[in-house]
Amino acid sequence: MTLFPAFFDHPVKMRFSEQEQDEHIELLLRQHWLTNVSWILTALVGILLPWGIKIYSPYFGGQEIWQKSPQVGAALVILWYLLILAYILENFLHWYFNTYIVTNTHLVDITFYNLMNRNITENRLDDIQSVSSTVKGIFPPLFHFGDVIAETAAETQEIKFIAVPNPDQVADRIEDLQGLVEKGGESGVH
Repeated sequence: MTLFPAFFDHPVKMRFSEQEQDEHIELLLRQHWLTNVSWILTALVGILLPWGIKIYSPYFGGQEIWQKSPQVGAALVILWYLLILAYILENFLHWYFNTYIVTNTHLVDITFYNLMNRNITENRLDDIQSVSSTVKGIFPPLFHFGDVIAETAAETQEIKFIAVPNPDQVADRIEDLQGLVEKGGESGVH
């Protein structure tokens, strides 16, 4: 079991705010963990930057700043690390709370902007016309992640699940659920 999984199949005891009474979650997805590497590397460079400046400043005549006012230097370093911490927290929360949900009746895309702002896009499975998965690039095929695009009727938005694990499996599951919804709808007509 991973610490922060990106692929939940039939998650137990999970609900979302717009969930209907008879609706249950089939898949809960996040972007693949590899999508976090760029901001993690940027944060690591940011963490090491003050030490690099302190070490190499004598070679560029910058040692006087640290010797003349160590309190100002310490305050700048503390401020820098607070900014790096905020950067890390914002990026982690963005990854963690941007979720894609496949239920027995809907596809839901929850886009997290910040703690006070989010957007929920929801489409019924019977409104979906086609589902496709795309895996392109160097790393997505190696790590089994890609995009799933569910195209809908013109009046509603298409839903894109970006960089999710096992995109082919997700697309197949959506198509299977669509078939079940259509069978249920046909049996209700007769």
